Amino acid sequence: MKSFTRFILQVIGIATIISVLVGLCLLTFAGHWMTVNEKPIKADYILPLAGDKHRFIKAAELYRSGYAPTILISNAGHIPPSKLDKLKWQMGYPNYSTNQFNTLLLNLLEAQSANLEPFGDGHISTMEEAEALKKHLNGKSPRILVVTSPYHARRAKMIFDEILPECTIRVTATDEDSFDQKWWKDQRSAQHLVMEFAKTMHYMMGGVFRSTD
Repeated sequence: MKSFTRFILQVIGIATIISVLVGLCLLTFAGHWMTVNEKPIKADYILPLAGDKHRFIKAAELYRSGYAPTILISNAGHIPPSKLDKLKWQMGYPNYSTNQFNTLLLNLLEAQSANLEPFGDGHISTMEEAEALKKHLNGKSPRILVVTSPYHARRAKMIFDEILPECTIRVTATDEDSFDQKWWKDQRSAQHLVMEFAKTMHYMMGGVFRSTD
């Protein structure tokens, strides 16, 4: 009995060590694997994914460069204002609605002539965002320039290729929040990449966050 117990513990120990080594190898090369930044092509739509306004700025730049006539506006779910947000408004910080902010930003970026086409209603994840766009397109198969943050590009590419196989998808990354291949040497890069790597693994294992959860 003792021999059997010792054998089981040894197997568990070896399996644990192998798992740790595999995990470390994956994380070491994660910076290379997570990097996706496809060259833009002439398209029908530009889609800045929800979550970071740097993506909207990049979308305006692509529009101004003539890549597509229409910018898709993702009507994602809103995070309730924090105490700090409310204090900022009392201090005089502007409290723009999403539409007001987008309009002012486009004017400032000299892209006010862009066609804006909203879609979705309260989605909270990239998967729901892609599903909402599929429903909005209603069977059409356009070319879409998806704009997102560098650390998010790999997962975005995987999800949009899965949900919209009938469309031509190109994923372009913003200039902000880029990370070096040796991401562990920079705190911000490490925070972004480790979190996003975990989300990507979660997606690959069938996980998805939904607004109905």
